[in-house]
Amino acid sequence: MSAVHAAPWREPDDARRWPAAAALALVVEAALIGGVLWYARHAPEPPPPPPMQIVLEAPRPAPKTVAPPAPKPIPKPIPKPMPKPQPKPLPKPVMHHVAPRPVVPPPLPTPKVVAPPAPVPDTHPAMPVAAPAPPAPPPPPAPPAVDLASIKADFEAQLRSAIQAAVHYPTAARLMHLTGKTLVAFTYRDGQISGVRVVTSGGSDLLDNAAMDAVRRAPYPATPTPLQGRSMTFDIWVRFHLNDS
Repeated sequence: MSAVHAAPWREPDDARRWPAAAALALVVEAALIGGVLWYARHAPEPPPPPPMQIVLEAPRPAPKTVAPPAPKPIPKPIPKPMPKPQPKPLPKPVMHHVAPRPVVPPPLPTPKVVAPPAPVPDTHPAMPVAAPAPPAPPPPPAPPAVDLASIKADFEAQLRSAIQAAVHYPTAARLMHLTGKTLVAFTYRDGQISGVRVVTSGGSDLLDNAAMDAVRRAPYPATPTPLQGRSMTFDIWVRFHLNDS
């Protein structure tokens, strides 16, 4: 018996329905793709991330080092005052009143009477008596004491006059109407001058130099005898006046 293969059943419109369905699927797919592309172009931009806040903390101050309190000094114990030893009262001496014994004076010796010896006659011849010596003459009066201070003061006045007479007024100082006085010190010994120097300036070198020149060339008087051989220092003012010749 031969097998009979029955043909599959197909609806009469399947051949026309499949192309239409495929075309619709393509249209839907194209629309989806187009919508995705349009959304991708026109989608709103995501909001920016919130700003980050950076908080800078100030460095904490280092903890203060507190020095430990100094130990209080331990007060020294106050020594208790020692009681002053009280002196023991001395026993009062017992006075015994003794009646004084009467003093009996010794008996006075009886003086013996001695007879003076008889004078012996002088058998030697009498010696002549010498005449008294004349009194010595009185010593001569002592010479009066020498007053060196007075002699030196008088001699200093003579030196001052000699120096002032030897002053030569500088012409330049006279033209500039320079006046004044210079204190000059020097050492004098038997008419020799040394160590001439200005102690107090007269305000100008011209006057000071003229004063020292006058001291060096002045004709000095003779040295008094008590002052001879002595080194003496004098301070003498040398004056400059326009009226002096």
